[in-house]
Amino acid sequence: MSEALADEPLPKGVLEVTGPEGVPLRFDAATVADRAVAYLLDLFVVGLTGIVLYVFGVFSTVFTGLAEPLALVIAAAWLVWKFYFIGFEVWWQGATPGKRMMGLKVISADGSGLTLEGIVARNLTRDLEVFLPLQVLLAPEQVLGDAPWWLALPTGAWMLAMNALPFVTRERTRAGDLIGGTRVVRLPKSALVRDEAVRHSQPPGAPTADVWTFTAAQLAIYGEHELETLADLLRDAETGKARPEDLRMVAQTIAQKIGFQGAAPHEDPRRFLRSFYEQQRAHLERQLLYGKRKASKLDSP
Repeated sequence: MSEALADEPLPKGVLEVTGPEGVPLRFDAATVADRAVAYLLDLFVVGLTGIVLYVFGVFSTVFTGLAEPLALVIAAAWLVWKFYFIGFEVWWQGATPGKRMMGLKVISADGSGLTLEGIVARNLTRDLEVFLPLQVLLAPEQVLGDAPWWLALPTGAWMLAMNALPFVTRERTRAGDLIGGTRVVRLPKSALVRDEAVRHSQPPGAPTADVWTFTAAQLAIYGEHELETLADLLRDAETGKARPEDLRMVAQTIAQKIGFQGAAPHEDPRRFLRSFYEQQRAHLERQLLYGKRKASKLDSP
């Protein structure tokens, strides 16, 4: 990413996560509509699970003549309801079945990786954001009791402000995201990543077979620190500060380290380094989405 692009303000709906080594990664924030559909899909899964458990409990009670099976099933359904989102976001590193179907994922806002505390906080806040307002709208007497009607005004203002956050914030965050330090983003499509790498690495007029690509094992050798160093070298190359000998030496060093076979590092080191940079950046971005960080080549993959 050039310095000019780095200085430009991010458009609404785009967020940038910077790792500890200063490597910026950009993501498209999930839209309100996508998040709503994912949430409804998850509610459908929870509801269907509850129905299946309830039917099983009823049949168990009928056949055994005991009330305990139904009570246990009701308790199990309550646990599913309370821990469905937390459990899946911990187990699947920020994704639920609904989010997976919509291509969404929860990441940490500071790039440090999801924590259990952040996941729990963002999900417990949902009761205040969704279910308490619904209860006020559908059964206000259960919440307000015999209080004067004008006391409902601050409650209504609070609910409006709480639910308006995803529509007015640049990163489309809800209150749970702000409290938990999380963001919901779209998963990058690998096809677009490959196209971007091809665009930068393919020599003019070269057939598709000549495109330089790198395996996941080759990309896993280096980390964020090396990526940032390579980015500085490429910026120097663009401004004429880097000598061709330096580019060739770095390209050949990387090729030897990752076991790359071919004459590209010697014949066209700048294009080789640009191709490696683009694909290495995409690889680290995907790893970050799955809660895996590689700060440098000294860290285990």
